[in-house]
Amino acid sequence: MVDEAVKVGKQVFAGRLSPLYLLDSWQERWAEGFALSSYYSHLPQAVIGLISIGSNLNPYELFVWIRTLLLIFLPIMFFWGATVLGLSGLTSLLVALFSQAIFTNGLYGIDVSSFLWRGWGLSSQLMALFFMPPAFAYAMKYLQEKKALSRAVLFNFILAQSHFGMFSLLLLGYGLYLPYRLSVMILQELSLDYLKGQRSKIKAIAQILNPQKIIYEIIIPWVKFIFLTLFSLSYFIVPFFLQSDFRNYSIWDPIWKFDSWGLKQAIVWFLNGDLFDYGRFPVISIVVILGVLWGIGKIGEKGKETIDKRYEIRDSLITSTSSVQAGFMSFLFGFYFLLFSGKTTLGNLINLIPGMAEYHQHRTIVMVQFIGIYLGAWFVYSLLKKLDTVFFRRVGVFKKGIFISILIIASLFIIYYLEQPLVSYAKDNALWIARSNKAYLYDLPAYKKIKDKLESMAKGRLYVGKPGNWGRQFTVGETPLYMQISQDGFPVINFLPESWSPNSDTEQFFDENNQDFYNLYNVRYSILPDNIKPPEFAKLVEKQGKYNLFQIDTTGWFDSGNINVLVRSKKTNLLNITRLWFGNKLLKEKNYPVIDLRSDQSNKPTHEWIDKLWQIQMVDKNNFINLNDQKERSIWIANPMETSFMNLVKPSQEGMFEFKNEKASPNGYTIELRVKKDCQNCIVILKESFHPNWQIKLNSQSVMTFPVFPFYIGFTLHKQGEYSIEAIYQQNTLKKFLLLLEAIFIFYLVYILLRKVKTRLRS
Repeated sequence: MVDEAVKVGKQVFAGRLSPLYLLDSWQERWAEGFALSSYYSHLPQAVIGLISIGSNLNPYELFVWIRTLLLIFLPIMFFWGATVLGLSGLTSLLVALFSQAIFTNGLYGIDVSSFLWRGWGLSSQLMALFFMPPAFAYAMKYLQEKKALSRAVLFNFILAQSHFGMFSLLLLGYGLYLPYRLSVMILQELSLDYLKGQRSKIKAIAQILNPQKIIYEIIIPWVKFIFLTLFSLSYFIVPFFLQSDFRNYSIWDPIWKFDSWGLKQAIVWFLNGDLFDYGRFPVISIVVILGVLWGIGKIGEKGKETIDKRYEIRDSLITSTSSVQAGFMSFLFGFYFLLFSGKTTLGNLINLIPGMAEYHQHRTIVMVQFIGIYLGAWFVYSLLKKLDTVFFRRVGVFKKGIFISILIIASLFIIYYLEQPLVSYAKDNALWIARSNKAYLYDLPAYKKIKDKLESMAKGRLYVGKPGNWGRQFTVGETPLYMQISQDGFPVINFLPESWSPNSDTEQFFDENNQDFYNLYNVRYSILPDNIKPPEFAKLVEKQGKYNLFQIDTTGWFDSGNINVLVRSKKTNLLNITRLWFGNKLLKEKNYPVIDLRSDQSNKPTHEWIDKLWQIQMVDKNNFINLNDQKERSIWIANPMETSFMNLVKPSQEGMFEFKNEKASPNGYTIELRVKKDCQNCIVILKESFHPNWQIKLNSQSVMTFPVFPFYIGFTLHKQGEYSIEAIYQQNTLKKFLLLLEAIFIFYLVYILLRKVKTRLRS
C-alpha cells in the first residue's frame, strides 16, 4: 500500500493524475484488481508515500522505521489516554505496562506478535491502536464533561483512517453509551427509592428523567459527536457501503476469521490466561477479571453513595465520572467479549449490526484486550489505595517504608516476569530474521536480473505458483516468490494477501496447463522452478539461477466475446457456477455470461438485448431457477453452463475483431479496434474486476458497462467500424461531492476558530 501510494504520488506530481487518486485508486497487483482505497483505510500509507517522495527515502525502510517507532511509543499513547480519562498517574503507568506486556499465541490482538515479522504483520492495526487510547479517552471526556469535542473527532478520524475495522468496533461502543447512561440513571433511582422505602417508583423516575435535561445534557452531545465523526469520514464510509456488491466475501479465508471462535473457546482462553498471558502465569488475566467485577460494583456503589443527595442528582445529570467510566467499561468489556464469540455463538443475530456480516469477527479481541487492561490497571490502583487506607495509616513510618520497599522490589520482579514471553519471542525472531536475510542475499542477484527483465517487457500478469501448490516453496530467500514480486509492483495471480476483489475466489481454479486460462487472466509471464515442467505453449525468455522466466501469448488486456446467458445472483452465490463455466466449452468459445447483482429483480435492465438472453437465477451456491420455465434445479444435476442445455445460438467471431496499439496509462488502458461486420451478441471485455468507477469510452463517448464472468468489465459492440477504446478508473462522483462538503465544513470551522482567537486577543 505504501509502494502504491509512492507510485500514485509520483504520477500526481508529474501532472498525469489528479491528487484525488491518493484517496481513490485502483490496485491491480492481486486478483485482477480492486478499488483498494474504497475498501481499506489508506491515509497513513499515503502520508508515508508522500514523505518518501519528498525526502527521497526508501519507502520500505521509511515504513519499517515508522512501524518501529509506533511500537516503541505505543505504551506512551496508552498512558496519555489513561490520563485524559482522569486516571491517576500510577494507574496510567499500569495501563502502559499492561499494553505492551500482553501476549497471545498469534490471536491478532494488541500484543507485539501481531505486528512484527514472523508474526502477522498487522501494520494498519498497529497504526489504529496507536491512536485508539486518545480517541476513546477524548470521546469519553466529551460525552461526560462536554469538553474537547474537536480532539475527540480528530483522533477518531485518524483512528478510522488507520484501520476502519478497528474504528467501527469502537463506534459500536460509542453507540452503546447513550442507552447505558439512561439505563444506569433509572437503576440508580430505583435503588434510591427502594432504600428510602418509597413506593412510587414511576413518579420518582419521571422526576429524575427530566426530558429537557436528558436532551440537552446527554442526547444532543452524543448526537453531535457521532454526527461530526461520521461526517468527517463520510467520503469513505458512504461509498464503502453503497459499493458493497463489488467487495468480495471470500470462502478461502478460514471460517474462524468471519465467525470467530465461539463463546466456549473465548471463555476457556480467558480463564486459562491465553487472551492476556500466553506462556506464563495469568497475572494480567486475574486483575482483568477482578477489574471487570469491580467496575460492575461501582454502578451500585454510586447509588448508595448518593442516597442522601438525590435532589442534587436531579439538578445535574453528570454523576461521578469515575463511577460512570468504570461501570461503562465493564459493560463494554462484556459486550466486546460476547462479540468476540462471533457468529459461532450469536448466529445471524450478528448480521443486524451494520457491516458485521462480512467483518472478521475474531479481530474483536483487540477491544477485549483494550478495555480489559484499563479495568485491570484501575482495579490494581484501587486495591493499593484501599491498602493504604486500611493498613499504611495504622502502622508507623518505619514499617510503612519497609513495606513500600518490599512492594517496589516485588513489582520489579513481576515486571521482569511479565516481559519473559516477549524476550523469548524477540530472541527467536532475531534468529529467524538473520537466517532469512542470509538466504535472501544469496537469491537476490538472480531474482534482480529476472525482475529487471520483466520491467523491460510489456505489462502483463504473472503466475509464479500459489500457496496451495509448489509456489509456497519457490522463494526469494525464505519469502515466497509470489509475495516478493507483488511487493515489487508486479500483478500476480493466485496470491491473496487481501481477498476483496470479486475475482479472488474463482481465480483459485486457474489451470496452469490450460492456455485458455492464461488468455482469460492475461497471464503473459510465468516464472517456474527447475523441477516444474512448463506448458508446451510457454516460451523461455530468461534463466537466472533457479528462476525460469517464460512468456505466453495472450490477447492482452482486452478481448472480444459473445453473450448468450444472464445470471441473476447475489455476489456470494457465484463461485460454483463460475467454476462450471470454467469447465466447459463456453470459456474456450469466449462466451461470457452477464452477471446481474440487482437486489430488486422486478425492474428490468435498460439494455435492449437482455430479453434475448437465456436467463437463470441463483437460489444459493448450488441451485438455480430457469427463468424460462420457473423450475428450480441443482447445478450439479442440470449444469446451466452446458451449451446443449441452453440451446444457444453462437455467432462465429473468428476474424471479426482486430485489436492493435494497446497501451497502459497510469489510470487505465487504451486500444484501437476494428470490427469487420455487424454482430448482434458480441461484446468487448476488459480483463479487470468490474467496478462502477471504471469508465469506458468508445470514440470519446461513454458506454454502459456491466459485469461478465468471471467478474470482468463488459460492454456491447454490435456495429462494424473503426473504434478507439479508452478505459479509465475515475473517482466516485459521490466521493468527490462528499470531499467537497467536508472541505467547506473544515474551512468554516477554521474561520470560526480564528474569529474566536481574534476576539480573545482584543479582549
